[in-house]
Amino acid sequence: MMLENHTNAIEKVLLAQSLAARNAGHPNLRGGPREWFIRDFLENHLPSNLEIGQGEIINENSQPRPSQGEYRPQADIVIYRRDLPKIQYSKDNAAYFAEGVIATIESKSVLTKEELQNACKASQTHKNMYRNPPLYSFGDFPDTIITYIVAYDGPAYIETVARWLPEITNDIGGTPNDLADMIIVLGKGVVWKIDRFRGIPTDNIPKGRTWAFTQQKESNLFMLFTHFLTWCSSLSSPPDTTSYASNIFFQEFDSI
Repeated sequence: MMLENHTNAIEKVLLAQSLAARNAGHPNLRGGPREWFIRDFLENHLPSNLEIGQGEIINENSQPRPSQGEYRPQADIVIYRRDLPKIQYSKDNAAYFAEGVIATIESKSVLTKEELQNACKASQTHKNMYRNPPLYSFGDFPDTIITYIVAYDGPAYIETVARWLPEITNDIGGTPNDLADMIIVLGKGVVWKIDRFRGIPTDNIPKGRTWAFTQQKESNLFMLFTHFLTWCSSLSSPPDTTSYASNIFFQEFDSI
């Protein structure tokens, strides 16, 4: 399929860039995952009615100058509606109104359990923010902000990441719905929340399972892209594109 071949090529480029950067002689020179991901994928594949930024997310109840224990988490990548205003703090940081935030993405060089837990804490905060409902919408408007984690490396087996999630849910005192909707480790695999990926085949998933995962060397960016398609219809009125997800082929598939 053309779309899958296209995103697989980009996934290989991103992984090659990350591998080359590891040759640098100082950790500060090995950065770039966030910039590469934005430049080589997001900027070229998101619809024009969305913009990419970073900063904090606020709503009508957010307070100025919060104390240290009440700091709002900084979002690494914010996907935001262009037709809504924002508060610009500086060239690279802004405050985004929760009603206009479609998704956040945390970009990690290496995904560890600690990094995953910190990202899930931020997800918990963002998903529990009150958002005024839209006056009207086309399609199924997401009831919470969608949260993703994209990593360039991580455990050898994606199942390890999946099995961290129930432990993290208990550690942060939340529910599975507070955690990221999808976790992508490029070149390794994907973990996703089953009920947040409309259109994907679920016939072989036992009832009561929360997370599904697949170990695969490619098609991980493709899965992220098809997940994007499950919510883009809420921004305008294109045809239902969730059927794209039914084209995903798994050599290995499991759930917990």
